[in-house]
Amino acid sequence: MKKRIAFLCFVLVFCSCNVANQVLGTYQLTQCKYDYNSIAGLTLGGVRVQNNPLAAVGLLTSFTSPNGTLPLEFTLNLDVTNPGIQTAFMHGLSYILEIDGTEMTRGVLHNQIQVNAGQKTVLPIAMAFDLKQVLKGKSLESIKNLAFNFAGIGNASSQVTFKLKPNFLVGSAVIPAPNYIPVSFTI
Repeated sequence: MKKRIAFLCFVLVFCSCNVANQVLGTYQLTQCKYDYNSIAGLTLGGVRVQNNPLAAVGLLTSFTSPNGTLPLEFTLNLDVTNPGIQTAFMHGLSYILEIDGTEMTRGVLHNQIQVNAGQKTVLPIAMAFDLKQVLKGKSLESIKNLAFNFAGIGNASSQVTFKLKPNFLVGSAVIPAPNYIPVSFTI
């Protein structure tokens, strides 16, 4: 009987420590610094336009139909720096991408992310949305400007705000953070 009680006490202490570590790791994630790193794998209308500005120009100058689609796909790479002494981790996240004040897309990333104390890691987030549908009601010129900015050949900058809301694993329950963490940059 004493062995069972000792084992039960050990399990309770171990589980409590595990939950406490998860809570501390979760808090540390809110203290991390998030910065734009890069955009990779950029395709527009199924055509790879990253490092190929002529393809973007040709695609967009020939694209004048008011109907149809213009899918934009890319991977947004964010630097996540943990300045603390505790490992930071999350169990996925929800996100919203806004460009020049217009919501482009929102989604969920189910990957587990861990950033060791004093370290930096890259967080890749694959995104896809229909540029024409999102900018419905805007001029074709606005659509072209935004697409050119993504391709790195635009003559005007766009303000990007990426909002992320981490999910945390406490015990076996996945709990979303109460607020979004904004990351802003210009392309």
